[in-house]
Amino acid sequence: MSDIASLFVWRRRRVVIAAITGEIDISNARELEAEIVAELDAGAAGLVIDLGGLGFLDGSGVHLLYRLADRLNERGLGFALVLPEDSPPYRVLALSGTRPRAWTHAREDDALSAVLR
Repeated sequence: MSDIASLFVWRRRRVVIAAITGEIDISNARELEAEIVAELDAGAAGLVIDLGGLGFLDGSGVHLLYRLADRLNERGLGFALVLPEDSPPYRVLALSGTRPRAWTHAREDDALSAVLR
């Protein structure tokens, strides 16, 4: 993992929860994506990404989230984000379009429920 981000992964009710802290930018977006995808085995019911500890997100990070969402959608699995509305990454996602706003939840339990619907 890069020096500017940390990834922590666990499961709840067959949903992969991936918490990313630090920063996502062009230097680490592909590496983070590969590590998250490696956690999505055949038994996974979906993916929740917790960005609550993220201090910075650039366009590479936004594209990372879109690629993951598309991959999960192709497999018929749910995708959601946990992200506080007052965070800089939330503002970046809000500016990038309506799709990320539909994925975003304030709490992990709400995101988990959205994925399992």
